[in-house]
Amino acid sequence: MIGDMQMVNSRETKRSRTDLYAQVLEVLIRYPEGGKITRVSYGVGVPVDRLRKILEALSDYGLTRKMVVDEQTLYFATPRGLEFLDTYWKMKGFLEIFGEKRT
Repeated sequence: MIGDMQMVNSRETKRSRTDLYAQVLEVLIRYPEGGKITRVSYGVGVPVDRLRKILEALSDYGLTRKMVVDEQTLYFATPRGLEFLDTYWKMKGFLEIFGEKRT
């Protein structure tokens, strides 16, 4: 029984790709002047090399953009990224409510 509970807890702590995308966008929103990759990495808790791939995917989806300013690469959330984040939180809330009613 305890082993089963530990396995469930380890699954709950693993973040989905969508959760990671949302967390990156939340960190970027905190830095309207642009987020440096090291700040975003620290805020999300993902190594920089893995974060670069995540930021590339977000950019491919049109959720972020990058800009080089004074030889520094900065990342920004786009309006589409803000819409994604809003939808993400609405769906997460809906799923939590739905899950509570089922049990």
